[in-house]
Parts: sequence; C-alpha cells; structure tokens
Amino acid sequence: MKTVVITEGTDGIGRGIARVHLARGERVVDIGTDKAKTEPGAWFLRADLDLIDENGRLIDRLSPELDTIDVLVLGARVQRSRHTETADGLESYFELTYLSRFLLSRGLAGLLGRAAGPGGLNYCGAGCFGPPRWDGLQQRTQHHGRTAAIQAGILNAPLAVDFVGHHPAIRYVNYFPGTVATSFAGDCDDAEAAQIDRLRVTGNPVETAVKEILPFLDSGSPGHPVAVSARGAVLLDSHSSPPADARRLYDYTREVLAR
Repeated sequence: MKTVVITEGTDGIGRGIARVHLARGERVVDIGTDKAKTEPGAWFLRADLDLIDENGRLIDRLSPELDTIDVLVLGARVQRSRHTETADGLESYFELTYLSRFLLSRGLAGLLGRAAGPGGLNYCGAGCFGPPRWDGLQQRTQHHGRTAAIQAGILNAPLAVDFVGHHPAIRYVNYFPGTVATSFAGDCDDAEAAQIDRLRVTGNPVETAVKEILPFLDSGSPGHPVAVSARGAVLLDSHSSPPADARRLYDYTREVLAR
C-alpha cells in the first residue's frame, strides 16, 4: 500500500489529490490546521508550516511512524495583501511557499528514498520562470501580495534543481495550476478580497487541476525535474533554472536557518 503525505491536504487541490489516493486504497497523511476538513479515512496531523520549528516537529513525527513515503505533495499556501512576518522574523510567503518546502523535501527525502518509484509534487504558484530577485528575496521593501507570491514561487524552480541534484532517484514536479476555485485562505485587503470572490466563481474546478496533474504524479522520469502548467510540461534545465541559482539559493537558505 502506498503512502501519500500532503501539506494542505484538507483543502483545495490537496484535498482533491487526497480523495483520489484514498479511493485507490492508499494511506493518506493530511497536514493542515483544520481537522474537520480532513477527508474520511485520512490521518490528520496539525502543523503550522510557516514556522521553522513546526516543520522540524513534523519531520520528527513522521520519520518513526512511516516506513516509506511514496508521494510527497507540498501544497501549503496562503493569500496576504500586506507585508507579514512570521514569528521567526521571516516574510510569510518566503517561509511558507519556499522555506517549508525546502525543509520538508530534504527532511523527508530518506523516507522517499525507501519507496519504489517515489515522487514529489510542489504546486508553488509561479507560472513563469525568471531569476530570483537576489536583492529582495523576502520582499521587505515595496511589498505587494501578488509580487511576493510570485517571487516566492520562483524560488521553487532552483529548489527543484537542487533537490534532484542530491536525490536523482526521486521524481519531482513543480505545478502551476492557474486559477482554481479554492478557498484562497489568508488575510487580504478589500480590493483583493473582491477579486478573490470573482475567482471563486470563474476559476477552474479543483477536479480539473487534479486530473491535469495526476499523470505526472503517477509516473515520470527520475532525475529530470519538470514544471507543469495548463500549457504543458517544461523541463527544469540549465536554461530555465541555472545550477548557479540553485547553489546561491541553497547558500542563502542555510544562512537564514543558521540565524
């Protein structure tokens, strides 16, 4: 029986993926903050992933409980219009959309490595490529919610390249779902809240996004991370995400964690 671990598995696309795997008879571990929204049959674990220590606690909890992880889905996201710092003193998009994914993918890589054909899915919210803004990785000046989300999402391309470089046997997919009618949880100003209300009506159903990503989640070539969107799949290679960016981001991340 496969084991699937999903952050934000209690809502939106994560919950849709959980529903599919439960229907297949597989074990699903839902990581979230609202147990009442857990799919029946899933194992719920509460964690606030915008805190470094909570990510570590989750890794420590899962490591002795599970023999393997066949699929790791990194989907925790939030919507915020204003610059917000976490209790760790880090910009909230940076910590939740990037740093949590860095910590969990590396911390759970051992369990993934024990599975036959393991895969990781990261839906990170960046639908375009481009170099990270090295002068403002945490958007501390001229902050705008959408810009901060995009910039934090862009960091997941070099994250994928770096991760697969260290763990070439694990399939890794970055997914940009476009506009999907989910809860859009977070703290938004009136203008963005009105826009979100419209997106809840016009966005694609969750089931459409799940159907789009499942073929890449179920199979693929290890050692070659890809970015998937409605336009198709693009190999994350040296042109779209130079190895030098991956190394630079890794060094910056280690500095952040050492503070």
